[in-house]
Amino acid sequence: MDKAKGDTLWIENLEEILSILCHELGNPINSLKITLDVLRENYDLFDDDKKKNYLKRATELLARQEKLVGVMKSYSKFKVKEPKKIAFLPFWDNFSNMAINKLKDANIRLTHNLATGPGHIMADNLALNQTLTIILDNAVEALEDVNAPEIKMMASRNNGFIMIRIKDNGPGIRKNDMSKIFIPLFTTKPGKMGMGLPIARKLSLEMEGRMEIESLFGKGTEARLWFKTMGHQEMESQK
Repeated sequence: MDKAKGDTLWIENLEEILSILCHELGNPINSLKITLDVLRENYDLFDDDKKKNYLKRATELLARQEKLVGVMKSYSKFKVKEPKKIAFLPFWDNFSNMAINKLKDANIRLTHNLATGPGHIMADNLALNQTLTIILDNAVEALEDVNAPEIKMMASRNNGFIMIRIKDNGPGIRKNDMSKIFIPLFTTKPGKMGMGLPIARKLSLEMEGRMEIESLFGKGTEARLWFKTMGHQEMESQK
């Protein structure tokens, strides 16, 4: 991507974030102002129960803003200490076992395939687990109202990288929303804060990895992540 296109994309993303913030902060603040104005103007007319109801409403609106600020602060807390050499097969076994239990509880069929052979990748164990867990949780949420829900997890090796794929047969993402999925606070799910994928992408980049999302509306979504192996020769010698 050239500098001009990169600058344009950065500006568009910033405008989208500001627009989301205006909506997420502006609407509740206006509602809070109206609530407090009504209470103030009618304080002597309202009985104690009505006063308590208005104060409760104001408290709930304020709590929403506190939650939003907390979510924004959490973005900076997700960091990679230092990528290092991680044996991939033990990590994949542990993550797969966690996924099996989680999907069994959710009545979701899981198929997983490993085609990497033994080897090592450059990553941070905690950050990698957080990244994949976010993606898996997103897939589970996407399958809430789907008949015969299924998730496929695959890992393969190619050209000095290990590629991890997590695919669901959910409703997919609308084309107009695809360019926004990595923007903090963007979400199409009521009650959600839209920080999962931005955090996952941030962590993968800090591990010198790469993350892509491909989705067809009505047909499902696939997340792909690439992480560097510890040398092609080492991988070949361990086959």
